[in-house]
Amino acid sequence: MASDENLIPALKRDDRSAINTIFLKHHAMLCRISFRIINDPDEAKDIVQDVFIKLWQKRQELNIHYSLEAYLKKAVVNTSLNRIESKRKFVSLHSSESTVQASENVVEGQQSINELSTSVDHAIASLPVRTKAVFTLIRFEEMTYKEVAESLEISTKAVEKEMMKALKLLREALKDYIPLLIFAISGAILISLGSSY
Repeated sequence: MASDENLIPALKRDDRSAINTIFLKHHAMLCRISFRIINDPDEAKDIVQDVFIKLWQKRQELNIHYSLEAYLKKAVVNTSLNRIESKRKFVSLHSSESTVQASENVVEGQQSINELSTSVDHAIASLPVRTKAVFTLIRFEEMTYKEVAESLEISTKAVEKEMMKALKLLREALKDYIPLLIFAISGAILISLGSSY
């Protein structure tokens, strides 16, 4: 498979095989990133599709100063965040509060390991939009603080602040489950959640 460095010039030459190769190479990863932010698999696919359409439409204007993969990640993250913000304009405050309350009730009612996993998902989903984006990109996509800062166009210090905020909110949301988390589940997220206990 051609390298990203070779695919960019090919795109600018209107080579349709280049966009197909880029799609095959990065589609699954980009859908995973969008899903972590948007929490809807179908909408995540739509978002990634939109990014690829825009990539093709603007191929002649491409001026990528870093890797194509980083460029695509940034586009998907920003599009996902914009989609969430657009939806929020059409959701009433009452509905939002109901959703948060429902999430809290689900967390409080979990007893088994499967339910615990659901509680973790709900806790992450309830994070503020940008905080959740930073958290998921670092913990699930293993991006560095610098890469996340570039993707979200914020400072590294801001990324650090968002991560601290995420861990604090998650520790609070899952405080009743910390003992179970320690014994039942391993992984970077849960190690971080329990690090201050």
